[in-house]
Amino acid sequence: PADQQARLSRYTKELTQSLVKVACQALDDLQPARLTHDKGQATFAGNRRIKGGPVNHDVPMLFVRSPEGAVRAVFANYACHCTTLTGEFNQICGDWAGYAQAQIEREHPGTVCLIALGCGADSNPDPRPGFELAISHGAQIAKAVGEVFNHAGAPVSGKLSVRTRHIELPYDTLPTRAEWEARAKTGGYPAQHARINLERLNRGETLPTSLPYMVQTWSFGDSLLMVFLPGEVTVEYSLRLNKEMDPSRIWVNGYSNDMPCYIPSEAVLKRGEYEASDSMIYYDRPTRFATGVEDLIINAVHKISPNVFNATTTK
Repeated sequence: PADQQARLSRYTKELTQSLVKVACQALDDLQPARLTHDKGQATFAGNRRIKGGPVNHDVPMLFVRSPEGAVRAVFANYACHCTTLTGEFNQICGDWAGYAQAQIEREHPGTVCLIALGCGADSNPDPRPGFELAISHGAQIAKAVGEVFNHAGAPVSGKLSVRTRHIELPYDTLPTRAEWEARAKTGGYPAQHARINLERLNRGETLPTSLPYMVQTWSFGDSLLMVFLPGEVTVEYSLRLNKEMDPSRIWVNGYSNDMPCYIPSEAVLKRGEYEASDSMIYYDRPTRFATGVEDLIINAVHKISPNVFNATTTK
């Protein structure tokens, strides 16, 4: 509706202006600093499809310290949806990540905190829902940060090298026109999605057969490798990379650079869960991914990561 589009446009403009403003403020406040990294644990993430299924409870952290050692900023990451508060809590709230940020900054005055998400696309806070639970989950992250806040940490040093690799993630067999027409008669979001794609076909457009996907890495000499994967990435990606590379020097971020859709692992694709199939409707993708996308992404990460970070390499 027009009034909602006006609000979306206004919010987008305000958000963009705010991001530019805060980035410029940071650039105007450049000071000598050194970086260290550390890792803690938080246990509230649970696999939302398999009871006792795969999760990643690591809390990797990057500290920005003054030359004298005072912490100016901390960037922490956790592989879990920010969904302790579900639909019935229809209020603006930062969920566990917001409470974690607030508690860390409250307990360590003068420190700026940023919380990001790892490969937690199939992980939910457990238990949930509830405001008190969101506060409790945030407190786990704050506790993990607090436990190493005054540690020396591992130095982050060496030349920063930023690499990207563009790949294509192939879709499975696209629906036929007849299948789109049948879906259009059903109802709800699947029907709406089908009608949108029928309109494209009627205009003579060709539906895409793959998704453009950009993998990115930041390597700081041989001290730390940060991996950035777009989309809602399932947990097996970080677990696998932590096995194939040195887990003490690798950090995997999801939700990075782009939000095209869920990025399911081979196991999730095989099980055919929401993250593999139904979710694609809400991202306006023509169908689920073909098998093999996990290997394509993992291989792309390896191609743009220095060999020194491989699991078989000793620093």
